[in-house]
Amino acid sequence: MKPILVHTSIFPPRGYHAITIFPFVFYTGKTLTPTEIRHETVHLWQQLALLLIPFYLLYLVFWLYGIVRYRNTSRAYYEIPFERSAYKLENMPDQKSFIQSFDWLKCIK
Repeated sequence: MKPILVHTSIFPPRGYHAITIFPFVFYTGKTLTPTEIRHETVHLWQQLALLLIPFYLLYLVFWLYGIVRYRNTSRAYYEIPFERSAYKLENMPDQKSFIQSFDWLKCIK
């Protein structure tokens, strides 16, 4: 499964280059690099594996927990297990899609 890329100037919010909301990847700027596309594709598979709503709820819970724990929104973002997994897997050109969609479980601290 590949994401549907949507270029927009108003979404995602400032500070973010791309955001995946199944099955779309909304991005600002001129293009997405192959690495960025792989990163967002990992999120696409994570969302699909968790049946969307649980993914978004868990993502929010991890982010809020990170804000409380680290008192820093940027660090909270990078500590979200879904993000840690996507950053780890984005450099792998031969992603095993659905199988790796649960890699985030290994990234929980």
